[in-house]
Amino acid sequence: MRQVEQKPLVEAIRLTKTYRGALFSHNDIQAVREVSLKIAPGETLGIVGESGCGKSTVARLLMGLEKPTSGVVLFQNVRIDCLPERKLRPIRSAFQMVFQDSGSSLNARKQVFDILREPMLYHKTVSAQEAPTRIDELLSMVGLPPETKYRYPHEFSGGQRQRICIARALSLQPKLIILDEPVSALDVSVQAQILNLLRDLQDTLGVAYLFIGHGLGAVHYISHLIAVMYRGRIVEYGDSEELFRHPAHPYTKALLDAAPATDFSQRNAPRVLLTGEASGDADEGGCDFEKRCPFACAACRNRPYELRPVADGSRHLASCRLAAEL
Repeated sequence: MRQVEQKPLVEAIRLTKTYRGALFSHNDIQAVREVSLKIAPGETLGIVGESGCGKSTVARLLMGLEKPTSGVVLFQNVRIDCLPERKLRPIRSAFQMVFQDSGSSLNARKQVFDILREPMLYHKTVSAQEAPTRIDELLSMVGLPPETKYRYPHEFSGGQRQRICIARALSLQPKLIILDEPVSALDVSVQAQILNLLRDLQDTLGVAYLFIGHGLGAVHYISHLIAVMYRGRIVEYGDSEELFRHPAHPYTKALLDAAPATDFSQRNAPRVLLTGEASGDADEGGCDFEKRCPFACAACRNRPYELRPVADGSRHLASCRLAAEL
């Protein structure tokens, strides 16, 4: 993939989000723990991990939809995590979100024309007279005929509805789009079409993406950098190709090995298998993955969590003592 600028468009510094436990419970839930990341203009950062690992919570924190318990969110060097809503509202058009369920994301009672026009008029990016022409442009950009603007969401397939959601996100000319599992509910062939569309739009418009997914395949295909999350923390971070070919954390290796092997000769190759489930309770010190890791030893229980370069000077980081050996 092409090289991109390194000056951050958005930056998160030691983000932590803690939710209060259930009624009469004294156990708080740490959904995100000490997460730091950067996204440059025109760059795609992929976040991958199991359900409940904190991926979507990170997205909501970056969008300003939730306030972090601690940490900082910078958007174009402006701290937005502590801004009141009245000051955050003018900035919101610069970052948009595309959700997994395109059906519930679109108002079933409105035509596509109104779905696309209303945010543009609200944020005053176009006039009422310019809106029809802009809507035709947006539909063409996402591969839909302009005449479909007078149809309702239920008249489209799942892939077409997701294209409409992408067009709506693009309507405000954002600098960052957060894609929260945008292809996981689609057929495999449609997934490829949407991923190719997103890459083409990024090349044309220079928009940055935060791409959230379960599987490393789709995340690897579209991302420049990948962050692997486990129990609210980033356990591995690095260049997409490097991380995909040389995973340095056993959890990343397990995610890769969970996918069916396309090369028949590799189907009997040794794989990292996970046992048990990720606990919701935070450990005090030591490796969070130790109880499920086939390579764990006594030292892992007391080893402090720390992302370290896999090799000297490398951008590839992992929080495992075996990082250089896997």
